[in-house]
Amino acid sequence: MRNYAVQTYGQQAWSTVVERASREDREVLSGMLLAGGWVPIGVVNRAVTTLLAEHRTRDDEMRKLSAFIADNDLGTVYKMALRFGSPEFLLSRTGSLWNRYFDSGTLTPKDMGPRHWRLTLDAPVGDDVAPNQLFCGPGCPAWIEMGLRLTGATNASVRHTECRYSNGSSCSYVVTW
Repeated sequence: MRNYAVQTYGQQAWSTVVERASREDREVLSGMLLAGGWVPIGVVNRAVTTLLAEHRTRDDEMRKLSAFIADNDLGTVYKMALRFGSPEFLLSRTGSLWNRYFDSGTLTPKDMGPRHWRLTLDAPVGDDVAPNQLFCGPGCPAWIEMGLRLTGATNASVRHTECRYSNGSSCSYVVTW
């Protein structure tokens, strides 16, 4: 996230995120943040919300951030596997990929037919316990779409059709390509 903020908006944008953070969050955000490193979800939620707060197109900015993370955070070996794999290869592993980033919730894939999958995210709601609405709404679809592009899929589409933050029992995604 820090790399995205600095590369996209400049060092001042990241400095502003850190300055606006609580003392506890600031200690984490000022420390060594490694790609793929573990950061408490509450800190991540608040930092992303602060980073994107001043953008009128916040959801579009979140999609860009998520695509950046997918493209830059997946290891070289995993990217090679995706290039030689298939969309089905990626989608069948979304549960384990979810667990690379988050320690709460489960993402369950279901093959619905040729080039059509459904993903269900069961997770609690709350900034300190699970990814916030920016992640489940625009973030997850953008990350998955980037992953699908890495497999060579064209016209990948991930629609967020139900949200746990909008009275849904879970988040549901329809994936086609």
